Amino acid sequence: MNERLTGRVSGTESSRVSGTESSRVSGTESSRVSGTESYPGFVGRRPRFLTWSAAVVGAGLLWAWGGHRWIQSGLRLLWVGSTQDVGALQEFVATLAQVLSGVLGFTLSVVAIVVQLSADRFTPKVTELFLREKVNFYLFFFLILANVVSLWSSAALSLYVRVGPAEQQRLGLLIGLNLLLGTASFLVLIPYFRFVFHFLQPASIIHRIEQQVRQAVLGSLASRRSGSDSGSKGGCFSRYSLQLRPRHDNVAQQQRCAGIQGAVGMATEQHSLSHQRCGAIIGQCLPAHQRCLSALDEIKSIATSALRQQEGSILLEALDSLKSLWVFYAAHKAQLPPAWFLFTPALWRDPDFASVDQGLLSQIEAEGTWLELKILRQYQALFAEGLNGMRQASTLVAIHSRELGIRALETQQLTVAGWVIKFFNTYLRAVINARDIRSGYNLLKQYRLLAEAALQHHQSALVLRIVDYFRYYSLIAYKAGLFFLSETFGFDLGVLAQSSCALGSETTEAIVQALLRLDQDPESEQQETTLRGIRKTQVRVAAYFLRCGREDLAKLIYQDMQHEPLARLQSIRQELQSTTAVIATRTESSFWEFTDRGENFYFLEPALQPYADQFFGWFQGLATLQEGQESVELP
Repeated sequence: MNERLTGRVSGTESSRVSGTESSRVSGTESSRVSGTESYPGFVGRRPRFLTWSAAVVGAGLLWAWGGHRWIQSGLRLLWVGSTQDVGALQEFVATLAQVLSGVLGFTLSVVAIVVQLSADRFTPKVTELFLREKVNFYLFFFLILANVVSLWSSAALSLYVRVGPAEQQRLGLLIGLNLLLGTASFLVLIPYFRFVFHFLQPASIIHRIEQQVRQAVLGSLASRRSGSDSGSKGGCFSRYSLQLRPRHDNVAQQQRCAGIQGAVGMATEQHSLSHQRCGAIIGQCLPAHQRCLSALDEIKSIATSALRQQEGSILLEALDSLKSLWVFYAAHKAQLPPAWFLFTPALWRDPDFASVDQGLLSQIEAEGTWLELKILRQYQALFAEGLNGMRQASTLVAIHSRELGIRALETQQLTVAGWVIKFFNTYLRAVINARDIRSGYNLLKQYRLLAEAALQHHQSALVLRIVDYFRYYSLIAYKAGLFFLSETFGFDLGVLAQSSCALGSETTEAIVQALLRLDQDPESEQQETTLRGIRKTQVRVAAYFLRCGREDLAKLIYQDMQHEPLARLQSIRQELQSTTAVIATRTESSFWEFTDRGENFYFLEPALQPYADQFFGWFQGLATLQEGQESVELP
């Protein structure tokens, strides 16, 4: 059975994510929230605009491109300050103009090529972000200014026939200005190209897109603080939202809003003014909603591109960004204005909401969870994309979803935690439909860890919901022929039952009952193997209950297994003992091959072995059968 486990299951869950993810997010959260994340080059390091290394390399390029000739002649003209050869001056400035034109054309060509390549690779949003960056405007404005000054200087020198003493000083200043602009045009290229290539790094692009969501949320917070008479606003939000919906919307909400209007008792003109004011308020949220939706779609686009190109680091960066936005939004959600949570035309037209049932959209709006649902929808798309392909993506999505669910439990946001559970069920359905056992194998561990977190936060109702879902999807997987996935459901339910018993939760018996209803009568060899695997889990759980003094729970398992054939029970006992002996000789409790879960389904702790023997001793005739087998083996 262990060979089948190894052959069919090789996970892709990253220890980097599970071990250090929370510290990674918390370590960068302050800089992301404040919007002062530093980038090399121009952004965040302006005092070091021209480093010594850039100056040296720029001077070398200037010298290599023949600039030393016009620098030498220009310095001689500048310091000597007297010349009667106007043609030489004009030739010097014309040469400088040609060099600066080449610099401008070279810079434009390089930047246009690399930006377009990045846009094709990641997302067209790259071009928009790049053009929006003020550093590019300042740089090209400076280069164009240097070209214009050189051209006008050349034209001005062509007007002179002779240079008298009065004009020599002016020409010296003009030559000096051209030298200064020409030298700076070369020296500025090194830090600028450094900025460009850093800007086009995937992590930098993702962070800048992420900043759009943060700025939209913070802008809505600022608009609420600057608003007046929040009470009157609250009375008209629902009326405005109803007009944005289709006509077949909830009649009860229309009646409720009509009751609010009657209770307020405003005149017709006041209603109209209030409606216009509320429309203006929600109109302020519309651009913010558009920026949020667009940014989240772009992050998903980058993640999808990375997934298809097998670039795990970029994919992880995109998933981290979605999780960071979730955490940031959760910290500011309570301060957002009521209009933020209403469905605006941007939300109605969004692909992730346009196909959703009207009643469900009303529920999402009432709960104020549209942004959380949008992020979960991005996770859902990436999870489905990774099935039977880059399974690491599906595992990472499961890890992030579990962490977001735990954060919701920690902040007592049970509605959001319920949505996370619903999306875990959606992941399971996708796994079964795609028949991807390995992704389901890793997904179930994350789902179980979420249930254990709910146990620790004393959310018994959520735990029982998850247990019922485990049993439901286990039966579906069994009927679909995914027998090992059904066995995995049994193992995780057993671990959850042990955790519940250790915490003294009231859900322990319900979990045990669900575990006992997983096994089905076998009709084939594969089904027999699955049944034996689930029975081994039940034996291990029974031994754990006996160790904890919960004989009543162990009796429940015995009553379910007492009609099993003695030969099957004896075989299960021998397999558990042999697995324990093999593990004991290697002084390790995990599976002897590398798997992401690091768990051996059939391992029985040596400390539980006496209790397992006690449990098997309850079966009449099993001891006699074992003695008979041992006597046959004697020489």
